[in-house]
Amino acid sequence: MIQRIILACLLGIGGMISSATPAIGQSNAAVRGTVVLAIPADVSVPVPVVGLPYTHVADVTDQLFLRLGFLKSSFRTVGDDALTPMLARSWRRVDSLTLAFELDPRAMWHDGAPVTTHDVMFTWRLMVNPAVGADHAVIEPIAGIDSTGVRTFRVRFRRAFAEQLYLIGFNLQPLPAHLLERVPVDSITTSEYASAPVGNGPFRFERRVPGEFVELRAYPAFFLGKPTIGRVVFRVIPNPATRLNLLLSGELDVLEYAPPSAMAQIRAKRDLRVVTFMSNLVLYGRFNTRAPGDTSRPHPVLGDRAVRDALVSALDRGVMAERIYGRNASVPGAVQSVSWSWIRPVRGTAGATSRSAVRAALAKAGWRDSDGDGILDRNGVPLRIGLLYPETSAVRHDFALQMQAMWRAVGIDAHLERLPGPVGSERLNAGRFDVEMGSVNQDASPMSLTQSWSCASAREARSSNKTRWCNPEFDRLLANAITGKDPVAGYRVALAHMARETPAAFLAAPYNNIALHSRFENVQVWPVKAWTSLWQWRVRRGAELPRDR
Repeated sequence: MIQRIILACLLGIGGMISSATPAIGQSNAAVRGTVVLAIPADVSVPVPVVGLPYTHVADVTDQLFLRLGFLKSSFRTVGDDALTPMLARSWRRVDSLTLAFELDPRAMWHDGAPVTTHDVMFTWRLMVNPAVGADHAVIEPIAGIDSTGVRTFRVRFRRAFAEQLYLIGFNLQPLPAHLLERVPVDSITTSEYASAPVGNGPFRFERRVPGEFVELRAYPAFFLGKPTIGRVVFRVIPNPATRLNLLLSGELDVLEYAPPSAMAQIRAKRDLRVVTFMSNLVLYGRFNTRAPGDTSRPHPVLGDRAVRDALVSALDRGVMAERIYGRNASVPGAVQSVSWSWIRPVRGTAGATSRSAVRAALAKAGWRDSDGDGILDRNGVPLRIGLLYPETSAVRHDFALQMQAMWRAVGIDAHLERLPGPVGSERLNAGRFDVEMGSVNQDASPMSLTQSWSCASAREARSSNKTRWCNPEFDRLLANAITGKDPVAGYRVALAHMARETPAAFLAAPYNNIALHSRFENVQVWPVKAWTSLWQWRVRRGAELPRDR
């Protein structure tokens, strides 16, 4: 994956956390500086592997728990030099199916215990436990891990492929065996440890006020270097409009995906600056190919690829994306963010086909306006489609409104189903929907498509493949790309096949407009695991706010 533009922002903001902000203790005297960020939901279990697999959860856990290695600035995931060391000091290739690792002897848990191979082995057992890990399709290529010493181990793979190092090194975040191995697996998420985890990263867990915030403190003895930010506060703010208002009032320091409609307000603040950088976000309207409520049968409308093709052709996706993101978004042909541009550029504009051509295509599939009411029908059944999305997402609502209008213009009756999160999740899990207005923050490698766009994920109840899309040819092409000699070319072929099969209307691959508080220096933000370098930020001398001291 290509590098997210590294930000080095010399900005200035004058606000401080107001009385509306939770009463949070002053920052560490030895390490000054506080960063206040927003997350859309609470993080009840700030522990990798056992916690929920959501981006906002990883935003927190990545500050507490290190990976074996992190991607280099190119963000390519291919080769034995794809990572830079973090928890692992080094690795070497034993043969085409085996990598040997050595942990950094300086690494320690925040309680002072050393990080050892025992922690790696314990965590691996959790990852492969069906009761814990949710994305087994991703780690399927790993045959096992063998201990070879106190700080050394070998990873065995089922087959040779170019992203072996990335797969294990980037995705394994060891947990402390000495604190967890006596806790029953099904009790870890409700254990005392889960409420106050002990990690090995640059920040240690300070406290969590449910529904309000999670507070982390710098760990001065961090073996990769003393953090230059003393405190991080993740505030739980589900509503995007509220986040914007808190940024403008000085209560937040960072706002990701700042809306274009708010640019004038943000730029009018002398203490804020907007920087645009690469993103791993993709938005789509994903078609349910299985019958709502009965996934054993094809969807009566969307199971027909000709209908899906016509639905996409009716949308002027370039216009839709520009109305929401301005010129900071492209329209991908498949599920590809701009951060995967190392595979192929995302430069599409995707205008609509003429209405007459769309109607002709639908008529060929049997859909005509037989009663003159303006809505196409077949055998007396109107062409009616529901668009399901969470009530908190203003962006998805805006896309849904545009889709509704453009589909109505060709005789398709689209109704909006804007639901509370838990209700929408229940509908998605049960398969009782037509179109999922969704989005995804993509992993660094297209290898992760096995999690949500494969036949294996379609069969896994807890996977993110809620539409149960299963295309054996795509699976074959993706597997060939993963194991082939030229993964980049292979991924191109696989994504092109996905585009032809139309599993979704891919709406936008936006860049990220980030609004930053101006007092921060040495700012780095990445397209995947965005806040990995947060511990290296610092507050410019003389620009401190009261909450920094």
